[in-house]
Order: sequence, then structure tokens, then C-alpha cells
Amino acid sequence: MIPRTPQGPGSDRTPSAPGSRRGSVSSNSNSNSFRLTTSSLPRPQTSLRESRLNAIRGSSKQPSYNLLAQEGKQLSQSQSQSQSQSQSQSRSRSMSQSRQSTTSPTFPRATSHESSKENVAPADADKYEAQRRQIEQLKADLGTLRYTITTVEADQEIARVRQENELRKARALADDEFKKKQAAESEAHTALRHVERLQQELQEIRESQDGQKAETEKRAKASEEEARLLREQIEDLSAAKDEQSRLEERKVADLQTQIQTASNQIAKLEQDAQAREDALRSVQEQLACKDNSIEQLETEVLRLKAHTGDADTMAIIRRELSEQVQHIRHLEATNEKQLAELKRLRQNHKAVEIVEEEKASLLRKLDAAEAVRAELGEERRQRGRLEAERLAWAAYLEHEGQAEFDSPEAMARALVQERFNSASLLEKLGSVQPQVAERDALIKDLEDEKASLATQLEHLRSNPVNATSDKARQRFDRQRVLAEKEVEFLRAQLKSYDTEDMTLQPEAYDESKAQRIQELESLVDKYKAEVNNLESELRSAEASNSGQAAAAAGVKRPFPTEDTAESHQHHEQLGQLARKNRKLQDDVTSLETKHKVLQKELSVAQEQLAAARQSSNVRILQMRSNPTDDYQAAKQAAINELRNENAELRLLVHDGDTSKFPVVPVSTLIALQRDLQTARDETASARKKCQRLKEVWTDKSAEFKEAVFQLLGWHVTFIPSNKMRLESVYYPSETDEHERSIVFDGERGSMKVGGGPRSAFALKISDMRKYWVSEKNCIPGFLAALTLELYDEAVREGVEK
Repeated sequence: MIPRTPQGPGSDRTPSAPGSRRGSVSSNSNSNSFRLTTSSLPRPQTSLRESRLNAIRGSSKQPSYNLLAQEGKQLSQSQSQSQSQSQSQSRSRSMSQSRQSTTSPTFPRATSHESSKENVAPADADKYEAQRRQIEQLKADLGTLRYTITTVEADQEIARVRQENELRKARALADDEFKKKQAAESEAHTALRHVERLQQELQEIRESQDGQKAETEKRAKASEEEARLLREQIEDLSAAKDEQSRLEERKVADLQTQIQTASNQIAKLEQDAQAREDALRSVQEQLACKDNSIEQLETEVLRLKAHTGDADTMAIIRRELSEQVQHIRHLEATNEKQLAELKRLRQNHKAVEIVEEEKASLLRKLDAAEAVRAELGEERRQRGRLEAERLAWAAYLEHEGQAEFDSPEAMARALVQERFNSASLLEKLGSVQPQVAERDALIKDLEDEKASLATQLEHLRSNPVNATSDKARQRFDRQRVLAEKEVEFLRAQLKSYDTEDMTLQPEAYDESKAQRIQELESLVDKYKAEVNNLESELRSAEASNSGQAAAAAGVKRPFPTEDTAESHQHHEQLGQLARKNRKLQDDVTSLETKHKVLQKELSVAQEQLAAARQSSNVRILQMRSNPTDDYQAAKQAAINELRNENAELRLLVHDGDTSKFPVVPVSTLIALQRDLQTARDETASARKKCQRLKEVWTDKSAEFKEAVFQLLGWHVTFIPSNKMRLESVYYPSETDEHERSIVFDGERGSMKVGGGPRSAFALKISDMRKYWVSEKNCIPGFLAALTLELYDEAVREGVEK
């Protein structure tokens, strides 16, 4: 480091002519080095430019080209050798001069030499004295300029090194951030395409769901209407069935009594018929005996006729024969009557059996009706509970007397939409926060740069620069103009990027980010305007203080005041207050949300309380539709129908002689048609039930087969007559005859081989069957052992599935 020691007027008078020549050379070299170093000086607002470039590189898809950095790099490469040589010479000479000025005792010698000259007393002493004073003043100015130049050179060297380090770090960081940004952008584009595809699929699904929902709502309304009609029909049918069941019970009781009487009569008649059959059999035997005796008697009569020819004996025999014939005819007539009565009684017995079957079917219908009634009661209770639950959640969703959601599905959809919105907002917030932090850092850098510019302005006001710095100032102005042009170019590029994003990806365009960038750009413009005002004030101050430049020569740089520290502390306090303000705003928002929720709960509680008070004031005596009234109405309708039918039957009985054809009353026909339709409906319901049971059984059997196949490795096939065929998955049959299967018969409790007892498969498993089935009596063990053996064979043969 070069010591920053101020030099007075006396220190400049000590060197001799060679020393002065060396001083002039050093001053020339220093001025040249000053021009060279100032040409390689960095432009002002470097942090602003670098941060702005980094922000644009991170936000754009293509890397921006740093013209200023390349310009500085070219200048530094072209002048690196000349700068290093000239700076080393100027530093060595300035350090030697400063050491001579601080340590060499030449001041007394210079004074004595001048005093010896003054003793000569030339003629133009006053003129020489004025020239000497002017020379001393110039030397003092030269020392001040040398000190300023060395200080500026040291500061510039330090700033250059620091700037180069920061530039390298910033470039490395920018490259890393650019790579990360490119990777993130590629991932974001991939995710965006995926999200767009998902959104398209979601839109299609929503459209299909909307159509399905409309169709489902129509079907639901139709189903509700049909269910209501069915409920009414069920209620009517239940009442009619109750009445019919009571009538049927009475009929069944009467029929049971008749059946009992008929069964007793049948038993008696069967006993009588048996007795009569026995008597008939005995009579037939007697008739056979008598026929034999008659034949014998006839032979005897013929023999007697042949012998005697007695007429009286023949008359007696004829009389007895006629009596026997009459008795036989009487027995045959009685037998025919008894056979006819037996046939009638058998028909009555068949009718009784039919009535018993009808009674059993009616009892089953009665049980089904009771089950339907219990299910209907349960459905009503569940409906009441669901209605209360619906009123409970619908009260929370009402807004200004109108319900926001008409169904839980709509509420769930709104909830999902809000979750998606919150997730997207959180994602946007996560992407905006780093940008806001970056902009805050940029603002802080601008404020620091503003403070440094203010400090430099104060320094320049206190230490006015000589006219030699005009070229450097002009160079700075040119660099500033170039930087402003570059900033305008980058702004236009950023605006084109924003326009492209808004055109191509309107959903991904962030308005808050663009607004924030616009605010920062306006802030930068304000800072530029303020810098221009400060420069104009500086020029006016330099113009006004140009006469005081000589008096101000040799004045040191003012010591930095506490304004910067106070401003920094003020900014920290403002940041803390802003954070506290945000925290308090978040607390206020959460409290407002809680307050609104509590108000909603209070309104719901008030509504429930009002409903409870209204329900407590109203007493329900009887419902409009209740089971008792429905039963009485159905009973009265059945009685009216029976009365009409009875009246028509009486009318038909009284006026039956005039009719030529057999007829029945219309009411009887209607009742029979109604019963026939009921029987048909029940038959269709039974068929549908059987079909559904078959389908359920088919599905369950398929699930069972799949489970057995997956767990045990056996194909199961159910065969009629309570049989089941098993076939191993590791040893399947080669033909459709299932020669490698095992058939189990549940009724007989037997096991057979599909290919027969002499097949290859039967011989293969004969040993295991004898051991496990015959000796151990364990069929699961037999199947497990057979599975293991077949699996080992399949593995060995390389056909494992």
C-alpha cells in the first residue's frame, strides 16, 4: 500500500534539478497511468447492472451478452502490459518521493541555499520572489495532485481487484443459476405440458361427468318418482295383503275344518270301502263257491233229470239260482256306488292339498310383506335422519337466504377447486418470494450505491478535481450513456419476453411479477433522474467554487459522518417495522376469518333454536298418511267390493232362470283379474329373484374359483349332481376329455380320476392316493402333496407357469 501522507509546500522545494526531473517524469508517468487506469475503470452502477443482468438471465430462456463486461475485458487485455509497467514505475517513484518528503532532511539545505541566493540581492528580486512563490504554489498543487492520484490509484486498484473477484463470483453464480434455470425451465415446460394434458383430460372428464350428471339426475328424479309410486303401491299392497291375509286366514281356518271333516269322512269311507271290499271279496269267493256248487248242482240236476226228471226239484233249484243272481247284482251296484264316492273323495283330497299349498304360499307372501314393512320403516327412519343431516349442513352453506350448493357433490367439487386454487397460489407465492427478495436486494444495492454516490459527491465537493479529470469524466459519461443504452435494450428484450409469455402462455403469465418489475424500473429511472440532478448540481457547484480551488488545495478527504450509519439503522428499523406490520396483518386476517366462522355458527345456532322453539309450540296429533288410516281405507274398499260382488251374485241367483248362458258378475271378474295380475307379478318377481341369485352365485363361484386357482393352484369346475372337478395348473389336460382331472362326488362321498382307473394319471397318483386317502383319510394332504410333486416336475421340465 502507498502511504497516504500529505505533502506541504516545503517538501516540494527540496529536490534538485535531477530530482525535479525525476519528479516531472514520475508526474508524467503518473498522469499517463492515471489516464490508462481511468480508461480501464469500471463503469458506475456495476452492482445494479450485474444484478439486472443476472435477473434477466434467470428470467429469459437465452443467455444475454454482457457488452460492458466484454468491453472492459478487451480494454484490460489490450492495456494490461502497459498498465502494469507504468503503474509499477509510478508507484515506486511516488513511494520514494513520499519517503523523501517524510524522512529526508533536505528542507534545511534548501532553506540555506535559498538564503544564500537571497543574500546576492538581484535587481529583479520582487519579480523573482513572485515567480518563486508561483513555483512553490505549483509544486504544492503538484504534491496535492500526486497524493490524490496515488490515493485514487490505490482505491481503483483495490476496487478493480474486488470488482474482478466479485465479477468472477457473479459470473460463476450466474452460470450456475443459468444452468439451474434452464433445467428448471425444462422441468417446468414438461410439467406445464403434463398439466395442460391433465387439464384437457380433466375438462373432458368434467364434460362427460356433467352429461352423466344430468342424465343421472334425470334418472334419479324418475327413480324417485317411481320409488314414491312404488312406496304408495307397497303401502296399498301391504294394506290389501293384510286384509287378504286375514280373509285367507279365515278361509284357511274354514278349509282346515273342512279338510279335517273330509279327512275324517275319507278315513271312515276308506274303512267302509275296505270293509266293503273285504265283503265283496268274500261275496265273490262265495259266488265262486256257489258257481261251483251251481255247476255241480246243474250236473247233478242233469244227472237227476236223466235219472228221475223230478219237476219239483228243478223248480227249487231255479228259485235258488235266481235269488243268488239278484244278490250278486245288488252287490255289484253297491260296489259301483262306493267306487264313485271314493273317486269324489280323492278329488276332494287333491283340492285340499292344493289349498294347503296356497296357504303355504300366502304365508310366505305374508312373511315377505312383513319384511317389506320392516324395511319400509327402517327406510323412513333413515330418510328422517338423512333429512336432518341435510338440513344441518345446508344451513352452513346458505348465503343471503339462498343455498350456494345444492348437493354435497357440488360442495365437494367447490372444495377441490379451492384446494387447487390454494395450491396454485402457494406455488405462485413460492415463485414470487425469491423474486421479491431479489428485488429487495437490488433496491438495497441501489440505496447503498446511492449512499456511496452521495459520499463521492461530498468528497468531490470538498476536493474539486482539476481540469485533467475532464477526460475521465467524459469517458465516464460515455460509459454511462452506453450503460443506459444497454439497459434500454435489456428492458426492450424483457418486454418482448413478457409479451411472448402473455401471448403464448397467458395462464403462466404472472401479472404481480411484471408489475413489480415495472415498479423497480420506475425506481431506477427515479434514481437516474436524481443522479442527473446531482451531477448538474455538482457542475454548478464546481463552476461556483472554481475561484476557491487554490484555497481548497491540500485539503484532506473529509472523515465519513454518521449519516450513512443512521440511514442504515433507519432502514433496518423500517424493515423490522414492515415485518411486524405483515405479521400483524396476517394475525388480523386470521382473526377476521375466525370471527366470520363464529358469526356463521351463531346464525346457525339461532336458526336451530328458532326451529326448536317452533317445533315445541306445535303438537302433532296425527299424520295425514298413517298406517291405521291406510289400513282402514283398504279394509273399507275391500268390504265395498265384497258387498257389490254379493249384491250382483244375489241378483244373478234371483234372475238366473232368464239367462241363456252361464255368466259371472263384473266385480267377480275384476277381482279374479286382479288376483291373476298379482300372481303374475309375483311370478315375475320370483323369476327375477331366481335370475339374480343365479348371477350372484355365478359371480361368487367365479371368485371362489379364482381364489382357489391363485392360492392352491387348482382349476375348479362345478358339475351338476353335486360334483366338482379339480385339475392342477402344473399338470393340465392335453385334450377336452379332462384325463388329468379328479372328480369328487359329494352325494356318494367318492373320488374318481377323469381318465379312468387305468389311465397314466391314475397310475401316477395311485401311491399317494393309497397313502393319504386310504390310510390317512386326508384329502387336503393328498392335494397338497400332489401339488408339490407336480410343481417339482414342472420345474425340472422347465414349463413352470
